[in-house]
Amino acid sequence: MFRTRKCSQKKGFTLIELLVVIAIIAVLIGLLLPAVQKVRAAAARIQGLNNLAQIGKASHKYHDDLGKLPDAGTNQYGTNPNGSWKVAWCWAYQILPYMEQNAIFTAAGTATYTPVGIKTLLCPARGRNPFPSTVGGSYPANISTQYLGSFTDYAINYNSFRISYEKVSATDTTPMSRVTLTAITNLNGTAFTIFVGEKSIDPGMYTNTTSNNWDENIFGGAWGGPRRDGNLILRDAPGNGGNNNYWGSPFDAGCPFLMCDASARMINYTKSGTADFTNSLNFRNQTPLNLDN
Repeated sequence: MFRTRKCSQKKGFTLIELLVVIAIIAVLIGLLLPAVQKVRAAAARIQGLNNLAQIGKASHKYHDDLGKLPDAGTNQYGTNPNGSWKVAWCWAYQILPYMEQNAIFTAAGTATYTPVGIKTLLCPARGRNPFPSTVGGSYPANISTQYLGSFTDYAINYNSFRISYEKVSATDTTPMSRVTLTAITNLNGTAFTIFVGEKSIDPGMYTNTTSNNWDENIFGGAWGGPRRDGNLILRDAPGNGGNNNYWGSPFDAGCPFLMCDASARMINYTKSGTADFTNSLNFRNQTPLNLDN
């Protein structure tokens, strides 16, 4: 007699088992996403500090060549904006040749210039528009695309590095004196004096397309956009009034700053408005500072 073999039956997942698996996966994803977000935020913070370090190196090279640090520049354009007032443009424009951006430095203000954003000047965590499409405020009425330079998320410390070029006449090209590293070393010290920091902005301005007021591009001559002289540090948040004369960033750990010795560091929001932070903005200060958390 032949024996009949019984076919083995494969058992599938029951509905309950499937729901349990889905629930476990959901929990794992819930645990994983915050970790991924923290890693991304940390990477963006490190890149932001690296941006400032690159700005610091470029500024020191500028100092080596010219014997003075870059300055805020001025908003004066003259009556014929044909590039002759480049000497008055802000610190971020001044250091372009030292950031491997000589092509932009040379073409800016001419018919050959094409608007472009400069990655080193933009906060990696904001993902904002890199350059404007329109201008306003102090710009001449006949401004064109040749003056639509990169936005910058960083601003010079206007308390210590004020305008060095003030227009006296249409032919005046004599700059006023600028600050040197030696002067800072002999007073507050380069490691304790802020040179450049990230500027505050409302997240609603991440999509800004107009160069104006506190968000001017780097060809703007520092009417207000590429400089700050306030002593408040705000975290990016809707409705925080950030589009003003404040420092700030999107980072939980604080705001990135570049010191005059070319080192970059985070300063906690708890230092906002304090005497220590205020004194770090004044290179003439000689009071011992505590900028640690």
